[in-house]
Amino acid sequence: MLTIRRAVLRTPTLASTTALRAATPLATRSFSSSTVLDKEKLVILGSGWAGYNTARKVDKDHYDVTVVSPNNYFSFTPFLASTCVGTLEFRAATEAVRKLKHVNYAQGWADKIDLSNKVVHVAPSLPPYEDPHQTSPHDKNYTSGAEILPEYTPSDAYHVPYDKLIIATGSRSQSFGTPGVMENANFLKDVREARAIRHRLLQCLEMAYEPSLSEQERRDILKFCIVGGGPTGVEFAAELHDFVHEDVRKRFPDIADKIEIRLFDVAPGILMSFDVALREYAEKKYARDGIKIMPNSKISKVDRHALYLDSGERYPFGLLVWSTGVQANEFVNSLQTLQKDDKTHSITVNEHLQVIDKNSGTVVPNVWAIGDNCTPTTGRLPATAQVAAQMATYMSKSLNKLAQGTPVTDLAAFKWKNRGSMVFIGDEKAMVDRSGSSTFRGRVAGFMAWIMWRSYYMSLALSPRNKILVPVYWALAWCFGRDIVNF
Repeated sequence: MLTIRRAVLRTPTLASTTALRAATPLATRSFSSSTVLDKEKLVILGSGWAGYNTARKVDKDHYDVTVVSPNNYFSFTPFLASTCVGTLEFRAATEAVRKLKHVNYAQGWADKIDLSNKVVHVAPSLPPYEDPHQTSPHDKNYTSGAEILPEYTPSDAYHVPYDKLIIATGSRSQSFGTPGVMENANFLKDVREARAIRHRLLQCLEMAYEPSLSEQERRDILKFCIVGGGPTGVEFAAELHDFVHEDVRKRFPDIADKIEIRLFDVAPGILMSFDVALREYAEKKYARDGIKIMPNSKISKVDRHALYLDSGERYPFGLLVWSTGVQANEFVNSLQTLQKDDKTHSITVNEHLQVIDKNSGTVVPNVWAIGDNCTPTTGRLPATAQVAAQMATYMSKSLNKLAQGTPVTDLAAFKWKNRGSMVFIGDEKAMVDRSGSSTFRGRVAGFMAWIMWRSYYMSLALSPRNKILVPVYWALAWCFGRDIVNF
């Protein structure tokens, strides 16, 4: 009988299963629903901005598409901060992979790529059936199939053959090796992480009413710390501020004035990629709102109840959200035969987003990498949804042309077009920075920018269902307040 062991570490680890596979051949599982034999098998690793959008846009008349991912959904990341406080519900920030027409789905972690035999080895991301009431592995912070099933049997692991392969496994949150971060901080890259933040936030509010707490303990648990002054950290601080002033004051009146929001960054300010005038606008607004910005703050360590600066200062917290950028994930690190970028350690790709063999320096046929897990030889790009989405559009168009007989060398090179940046800063205000845009340049701040922010992201909601749900949830929150039920 198979047994499930709990993971000891929270850091993502993809344990090697080489010895077992050498002893017993892996099973091949077909996810094809097609009866057309001349279709090429297109396997996409990942269901993020790059992988999901490629699967959505590629021509299914030419490709038998299979998406391999531990998540059977796509997270609409611009809405995650809103879901943390109930401005939106989680369902409005996700799209189901299985709802994509003519796309097959395999739930699991890509564990290894056999380039010679053109197969992907997949580790399960779900435990075997033992108890119909057992907890989902995602609720126990598992991060790889090896953590759920550390002892494989031949029926556990399997491989998925491909004719063309797209690596779009994304990245993981960057902790810079700071002690205690992985164990004690919350991250905000996925809807499950947003759920964990919302649960902890509401838990802190309820715990503050415990009569056994001292006044200092009550104040400490109501200190909410955010590390990272980029758009994710800034938007979460804005959503948290609005939640406190619009809902907590009504529902938790005795503790609302004790809440403290701090935003830490190692840089001299927040939103350093934005125009200087916009940065100053945001900093002045946050000062008026009572959000304490802590620039030039290098975190030395984190424990269960506090973070510590290099200067020796200690800042207690009830909730810590860590958003300091991204780094290559363990799967990308394991791809030793592919060329990597010296700084980001992500996969190096040429102008057509093809991966490059580390030893020969030549292109690996029929394998591409897109999104956060790649760095073009033409220059490093921001690890943003905008870049990943543009790569997905380019990739789907290129695949469609390849299916029609166009040689790879005749394809146009990928070129990123900077569309500018947008960030919500609270109180029906936002900022739009197109000062570095490839097309129309300019900048807007305030209420009009907020209208632009909401309109743009509502238009990006992919399914008709979410195009309806998003404005409905916004209206419900405005009329009746945010949901404060914790479950």
